[in-house]
Formats: sequence, C-alpha cells, structure tokens
Amino acid sequence: MDAYLTQMASIAPELVLTGLAMLVLVWDLVTKGRNSNQIAYLTLVGLAVVGYMLLGQWQELGAEGSHTVFAMVTIDRFGTFFKLFTVGSLAAVVLFVLSDRREKKNHIGEYYFLLLGAAIGIFFMVSTSNLLLMMLGLELLSLASYSLAGFHKGDRRSAEAAMKYVVFGGLSAGIMLYGISLLYGLTGSIDLIEMGTADGSAWPLGLVTQFQTSPVPVAVAVVLVLAGFAYKVSVVPFHWWTPDVYEGAPTPVTTFLAVASKAAGFAVLIRFTGALFMAEGMQASVAEYGHRIGLMLALLSAVTMTIGNLAALRQASLKRMLAYSSVAHAGYVLMGLAAMSTGGFSAALFYLAAYYFMNLGAFGFLLFFEGVTGSEKIETLRGLGWKAPLIGITMVAFLVSLTGLPPTVGFYGKLRLFYEVIDADLMWLAVVAGLNSVISLFYYFRVARELFLRENESARDVKPQPLFTGFLVVLGVATVYFGLQTGALESWSRDSAASLELAESLESAQR
Repeated sequence: MDAYLTQMASIAPELVLTGLAMLVLVWDLVTKGRNSNQIAYLTLVGLAVVGYMLLGQWQELGAEGSHTVFAMVTIDRFGTFFKLFTVGSLAAVVLFVLSDRREKKNHIGEYYFLLLGAAIGIFFMVSTSNLLLMMLGLELLSLASYSLAGFHKGDRRSAEAAMKYVVFGGLSAGIMLYGISLLYGLTGSIDLIEMGTADGSAWPLGLVTQFQTSPVPVAVAVVLVLAGFAYKVSVVPFHWWTPDVYEGAPTPVTTFLAVASKAAGFAVLIRFTGALFMAEGMQASVAEYGHRIGLMLALLSAVTMTIGNLAALRQASLKRMLAYSSVAHAGYVLMGLAAMSTGGFSAALFYLAAYYFMNLGAFGFLLFFEGVTGSEKIETLRGLGWKAPLIGITMVAFLVSLTGLPPTVGFYGKLRLFYEVIDADLMWLAVVAGLNSVISLFYYFRVARELFLRENESARDVKPQPLFTGFLVVLGVATVYFGLQTGALESWSRDSAASLELAESLESAQR
C-alpha cells in the first residue's frame, strides 16, 4: 500500500487537475450556469495550484532524476516542461474567454470543463513511452477539442469546423491506431524503448529482427504512426483541416489548438522518435533506420514551411493567415527533430517556448480587435493602431518575432534551429528556412502596415480593456526580453531534452 501511495503522489498534478475538472462540472450543474465567470476564476485558481505543484516537481526531478509510475507513466523534466506549457496556455485561454466581448458570460461552464479535460489528456500523452497510454491521452485531447471547436452550436462556421475536425481526426486516429497495432504485432511490445533496444534473442523481439526479415511492414507501421502525429501538429499533407477549423472555432479555442494542442503533438512526436531510434544501447540497424526517418522529417519540414507561408500570403482573414502561419511554424519546429540529436530536440523545445509568447500574443490581438470591428478581415484594422497604440505596438513585436527578426525570442529560436540542422549536414534545410522567413515578412508586416501606415478617418474609437491589454503587453515584453536574455529558456529546454536520457546523436546510440 505504501508503494502504491508513493506512486500516486508522483502523479499528484494529474489527480488535482482531474479533481478540478470534476469540481468545475459539479459547480456548473449546481449553479445552473447562472454565473460562468465564477467557474473561470475557479479554473484559474486550480491551474495556479497545479502549476505550483509542477514547479516543485521540476525541482525534485533535478535532484532525484526521472522515474516511472505504474510501469506506464514517465515522470521526467521533459514531460513537466510540457505540462507547465499546457497550464500556462490554458490560463491564457481562460483569460481570453473572459475578455471576449462576443462571448456569453453565462451558461458556458462546460467551456472550462472541456479545456481541463483536454489538459488531462495532454498530461498523460506527454509523459509516456507506452503507445497505448499515448493513444488514450491523444484521444482524450481530441474528443474535448472536437466539442470545443463546435462550441457555438448556432454558428454555421463553428458547426462546420467541428464536423471537419471530427472527420479528419477520426481518420487520422484510425490510421495511427492501425500503425500501433502493426508495431505491436511485429515487435511483441508497446513500449518504445523496448522496441528499439531488444536484440531479438528473446521475447519481445523488438525491431532489430524485423528489419532483417520483413522491413516493409515495419516501414508501413512507422509511417502510419507518424502520419497520426503529423495530423495533430498540422504537417503537410495532413494540414488541410487547419485553416477551416481555426476560422470556424471560437478564437479562444483556436488559440488553444494552435498553442497547447500543437505543442503536445510535438512533445509526443519528440518522445516517439527519440525513444524508438536514439535510446542508449540502440541496435545498429535501428539507429541506421533513424537516419532515414530524419531525412523524411527534413523533407516534411521544408514542404510544410513553404506551403504554409505561400498560402498565408493570399489570406484576407487574419485568422486564416495565423492558421497557415501555424502550419509554417510546424515546419520550423520539425527542423529540430530532423537533426535527430539531443541538441536538435533542445532547439525544438526552445522554439516551442518562443512560439508560446508570440503566438498567444498574436491571437490575443485578434480577439481584441474582433470585439472592436466585429470582423477578422485584415483590412478592417486600417488606422486602428493609432486608436489603440499600446496594443498595436505590442502586435508589431509579435510580428517581428514570428518573422524571426532580432531582438526577439523568435529570432534566437530560429538561429538555434539553423545551427542544429547545419551540424546535422542539412545545410539545404537551413537555406529553405531562411528563404521562408523572408516570404513570411511580407504577410506579417501587411498587418503592421494596415495598423499604422494606412489612413482611416472613419476608424471607430476603441473601447479599452485594461486587464486584457496589460496581459498582452506582458507577453510582448516577454517576447523581447527572452530574445535578449535567453539563459532561462535555454536552461529549461536543455534540461528537458536531457531528461529523455537519449544518446547525443544516432551514431552514439549504436552499441
């Protein structure tokens, strides 16, 4: 019993988050949805408690190292990094809901319950090398996301977004589950590390024997699983749902999908590729196969960032532009994975942290001016930068960071990715990424031009929102500050990647 309680204590943040979701649901039922703002404040307090527990867990892991709970959940700094990322994203999304001028303030308690349910799924999927638990966490996240996308039941666009999300999501989940079943049938295990390190002399056989006897089924299985992850993070050619779902979903939900859900997808993708191909003691044939996976990820990275940026150039809607921008940034993050090294994974984590600040800020700006103009069209922003200069200038900082220009955190994040792919002999990928950054300059600064360089004498006055404005300014300051003082984010990303206990590169993973 003592051992059981000790293991339960290791997943205390997950248990508290689950209890918070139940409390939110019951409170909404008891109050009959009369004042949903109370539930929002309860959610923020609960997230603060979970965040405090995760920070304590981070410190403990630094002293004690990682460990496994119930032989399924891995408690390490990598998982804790993404759990903190999720808590911070969720807190911001709750603030977005409270600040949304077009959202009802009553009878939306299930909004917060669904967000918390999605977070529970993320917590488990980012903390396991067990494919079954990984899939269950992914499905919990997906089911909550489908409901959130169609939250505005009377809105045709919201209903259409939910339908498309369900159809594409169900298809990708089926493909991924089939790939997992193939891997299990071929290797006799659902544990990723065991698949790569087993030498084939005993059960489970692992991948090494299959590479020698039946490499084609293994290739099919791995590609099917990667396709499921690619859908979640909007990698080409699995990105078609992104602009329509982002446009139709409520803006706070779009923010959640673009930031928290996408980061969780990358967390699982990093753990999958690392555990399967880069664990210490990896069989030589498995590590050799990892080189091919790295090349495939590099090609997907180049195609994804190029299509995302080119499509964003043509968008008249700011929301769709940011949707295609998120596709392009998925390509940038893939650069770190394509390097297939611990340094590349660390660079990807740093870029995701940078993405948190600048993308949250950009969607916050969208939400603010949606309430002013009632439209998502970029042209409706004409001249409004002078009506709300603090918000306008802050948005310019986000745009500079999204482009990858100094002195912002986005610039340093891209610089780190460039270094890692060059070290991995992928110079061509760095060149493609550089050209794509130039392309993105045109559509990002189109927004800045409408805000400050186009006159509009009939521009309406902007009703102030001091709390929301202050939050966006904090994000803007952080975007610049962490571009100048990178030490804290570098330390977090480096320690998180190191906690995976992987070899430095594919070559050093071989026996």
